[in-house]
Amino acid sequence: MKTRIKLVENVCLIAESDSGHGVVIDGAEIIGGRNLGVRPMELLLMGLGGCTAMDVLSILRKQRQDVTDCVIEVEGERGDDHPKIFTKIHVHFIVTGRGLKENNVKRAVDLSAEKYCSVSAMLGKAAEITHDYEVIEL
Repeated sequence: MKTRIKLVENVCLIAESDSGHGVVIDGAEIIGGRNLGVRPMELLLMGLGGCTAMDVLSILRKQRQDVTDCVIEVEGERGDDHPKIFTKIHVHFIVTGRGLKENNVKRAVDLSAEKYCSVSAMLGKAAEITHDYEVIEL
């Protein structure tokens, strides 16, 4: 797996993945950016949310759960001293569907957190990661 990061201007960058997709990365105006894209640390949280979402959705679909929507909210706390890494991350799942079994949702979240999500496993080496969920029945 590779990625390529290319300067656009000032601190605005384009990140290109092996799969051919791009993401704009930019900084705040205070450091010379124009606020045109996400920050690098935000990308880490997005990666975690995306990875665990794919796991949870895959597990719930295999369990034949009728999921109609899934929102993952990820919040990170950073240390005060440089390099200001994440020290705590909380992942909140909002799973909506018909006839959803709460124990299946819990099991899917737990399996992703404990076994399948590679981003969570990697970030968990530096930060305490917690998870919770809510089930919304249609």
